[in-house]
Amino acid sequence: MVPSLMNWFRRERIYSSEKRYKLKKTIAQEKSRGASVIMFYIDIVKLTEIETRYGDHAAKRVLRIFERTLFNEALKLLEIKGKVLGIQRLWGDDFSIYVAFPRGVNEEECRMLSISIQDRVEFALNEQASFVNHEDLRVHIGFAEMPGHDIVKEMYTSVKHAGHMAKYGLTSEKYGQITQYYRLLHGEEITMHFMPIVSLRDGVPLGWEALARGPEQTPFHSPLSLFSFAEETDTVFQLEHICRKRALEHLRYLKPSEKMFMNLDPRAIDDPFLLRGHVTKQLDDMQLNPHNIVLEITERHAITNYAVFRKNIEEYRKKGYLIAVDDAGAGYSSLESITEIYPDFIKLDMSLIRNINTDSIKQALLETFVQFAEKVKCKIIAEGIETERELQTLIELGVGYGQGYYLGKPAKGMTNISGQAMNHIRMMDAKRKNHARDQIVYSRDVSEIVTKTVYVEEHTKVKAVHQMFEQNRRIESIVVLRGAKPVGLIMRFQLYQILGGQYGIALYYERPIAQIMNHSPLIIQKDDLIDDVAKRAMARDAFHLYDVLIVVDENGEYSGILSVQSLLDKMASIKLELATFANPLTGLPGNLMIEREILQRLQREEEFLIVYCDLDRFKWFNDRYGFEAGDQIIERTAALLKASVQLAGDTADFVGHIGGDDFIIITTMTHASAMISYITESFTACFADLNQKGEEEKQQTPVLSMSMAGVYAFPTRFTSVEEISIQAAKIKKLAKEQEGTVFVCDIPVTTSSTVSHWT
Repeated sequence: MVPSLMNWFRRERIYSSEKRYKLKKTIAQEKSRGASVIMFYIDIVKLTEIETRYGDHAAKRVLRIFERTLFNEALKLLEIKGKVLGIQRLWGDDFSIYVAFPRGVNEEECRMLSISIQDRVEFALNEQASFVNHEDLRVHIGFAEMPGHDIVKEMYTSVKHAGHMAKYGLTSEKYGQITQYYRLLHGEEITMHFMPIVSLRDGVPLGWEALARGPEQTPFHSPLSLFSFAEETDTVFQLEHICRKRALEHLRYLKPSEKMFMNLDPRAIDDPFLLRGHVTKQLDDMQLNPHNIVLEITERHAITNYAVFRKNIEEYRKKGYLIAVDDAGAGYSSLESITEIYPDFIKLDMSLIRNINTDSIKQALLETFVQFAEKVKCKIIAEGIETERELQTLIELGVGYGQGYYLGKPAKGMTNISGQAMNHIRMMDAKRKNHARDQIVYSRDVSEIVTKTVYVEEHTKVKAVHQMFEQNRRIESIVVLRGAKPVGLIMRFQLYQILGGQYGIALYYERPIAQIMNHSPLIIQKDDLIDDVAKRAMARDAFHLYDVLIVVDENGEYSGILSVQSLLDKMASIKLELATFANPLTGLPGNLMIEREILQRLQREEEFLIVYCDLDRFKWFNDRYGFEAGDQIIERTAALLKASVQLAGDTADFVGHIGGDDFIIITTMTHASAMISYITESFTACFADLNQKGEEEKQQTPVLSMSMAGVYAFPTRFTSVEEISIQAAKIKKLAKEQEGTVFVCDIPVTTSSTVSHWT
């Protein structure tokens, strides 16, 4: 380029920030002609250090030489193949050069051009700035293509892209990776894997967490590497935006009761795709709603301004999205996030779950989380479950949901829980159903309090449902059916709330009720236990807490409904009934409850052991020392039997008070040995003061002891409580014939006591 032309270029095509519009117009014209437009970014390496070492005057001289050299050398090279559209001074020593290549240009050509410019500029710069050490004067250079979709935005993003490239050097391995990452980002080459999140009660999927994966056989396939590059290049928002778009493409595979969990970085919370995009239309087309999407607020970065953040979260809530706090227990401020956000789900970090079966501190902490979640009506999800023992411990601690490699690994499709984990959950659930008999509610099922309500088909219009409520003021709910099976529920107050909005009637009146119904009501079986149903009902979110429960038969077909009020009333009446039939002295279940417990075990064809306990010579002590002493003996005996069950048994074992000095334990052969050993070894010490009292009175006092008779029941052996009582009387007679605290059973039971027998 001749000197006069160079001077003209300096006058006409050097753009300041104020002249950006003119440059934008020039770039747009070239793009419209089909040219490739490349932005080359160049700056001096560590100019501030040069200023520190050589002074401000020397630094300014270097900058003037650099500017002159850049025009002379870079323009000569670039004008050979392309057309320089303009040079923009960004700030300080940073410049961007916009070049149009009418015939196009590939990445390798741009890289070679950049290397040539770098070499020529560094050589000329060091030659002319001889007052500075040769090794101190180096330049960075990078480039980025401008697609031409949004030129103003691209003028900003291309500088960032090229700046990152310049930072690592055009010939380094890191440069190649950064270039590959930007290519991936530009082509949105992201695929999603889905990891199941399941109920630890029954193994049914609550939903799936969407996890990003880059192209296979690249460094970006791992999400850790992928997001590490996003952090490094400040493109987290752009990457997460792509991930969410990809995840939402799989919405069509969700059922109305299932949810998709998607990560949301606190710094990228204002995503227009979710708040102002086409997601709502997607959901409508698939008969889903924003309640099917859970946004996980990740703890990778601290939330610095909760007031602003909470305002953004409320925007999502208004749209209907659910919120989860991710990595609770491992982030910067998990507890503060929970208290500020009021999440629907708390996801416990895997660091809390790892080896929880052997860590009592973690167990205590998790119990606190579970209790907290119950009080604030949110749900706990344990992450990182990798072993059967971890799973079992979490179930025992009352954790509702979980995810992890033991339950199911991330996969391209929405897979279900692994067979091994499902079998273990079923086993734990069966054990809970068969054995966890609360001494207040016992085994009453809900069948006796089921009522009927109006039901409609899912295609029934909202207008017709509204008219039903208007015509019958006594009904508060309508069940929605598909064939004979319930698929939804609409409550009176919820319908009126929707229609009472500014455009409620206009929007929904002529639409099917399926569009606004509750797609995931609580559905229970006719034979579900009342206490179990009550716990599930009260664990629902606040908005649906008092919705009726839908009852189905063994085929899953609609049978009726159950209101929360009727459920609570029934529980109160059962408590009153049990209090009436409990022994007033010990508070233990009396004869009615004992007979009911035995009968139910017979009906379930269980194997169990009944131990009848009878105090020896109780009448003598009662007559000698009075009724007050007699009551103390009865109370101590009850406490001893309960302690034996607590120490050696489980919640399935039963202790009852037949009356007077007769008690009963119902347990299993597995627990019997340890229980009997504890009773026989502890009995004497429990009543040592009575023997001491006799010695003080200097008279011969009989020794208080207990005869225990064991009857083993198994399927087909007994058909009634009476048959068991007859057998127990025979065994008790044998026990009474022996001295001391003894146990006699009609089958072998190995104990550490020398006074245990069998017949």
